Amino acid sequence: MNDYLTDDEQVEKIRQWWKENGSSVIAGLVIGVGGLFGWRYWVDYRDNQAAQASEHFERMVQAIEQGQDAQAIDEARAILDEYGSTAYAAMARLALARAQADQGQYEEAASALQALIDERPDRAIEMLARKRLAAVQLQLQQLDQALATLGVEFPAAYAAGFEELRGDVLLAKGDAAAAREAYTRARLAQPPSADPRLLQQKIDALGSAAG
Repeated sequence: MNDYLTDDEQVEKIRQWWKENGSSVIAGLVIGVGGLFGWRYWVDYRDNQAAQASEHFERMVQAIEQGQDAQAIDEARAILDEYGSTAYAAMARLALARAQADQGQYEEAASALQALIDERPDRAIEMLARKRLAAVQLQLQQLDQALATLGVEFPAAYAAGFEELRGDVLLAKGDAAAAREAYTRARLAQPPSADPRLLQQKIDALGSAAG
């Protein structure tokens, strides 16, 4: 007996297999093709969203540079409202908070910065947001909250800024000795403070308070 099926038997096998599996094959093709077109649509949509967000971002940066805080706030909100899933959203929150703080809207600035921190951005953006939030909280006299905002582990690159700001908050709380210790840590940090002369003036003004 021949080991191979006859033509009729092969046709019958194919018919039987198609009867049992044809619908799943069609579904698989539909899903596969649909997935392909869906992916292409998503890529095009994502690129288009990023391009539009970029235009708002550029206008926002220009507004900040020109001191047009109201315009900067509008552009930042447009990014957050319409393009919140893009990479520009985190920078928009930072810019929004800066413009609001410049206008004395400290509560709004604090809210924007806290929202950014809650989104768990990358480490660099989180550190910048924490430092700015603590500075805003200092303006609001939310001193314990400011210390809590700064009270996280941070890379050495941020030590000068964090410790100097911590000193400002502690001094506002009336703890001159602890403030001087924080200022001293800031002075010894590497990279150094953005304004070493001002930092030294703060230390000198406290004299030997730590003693």
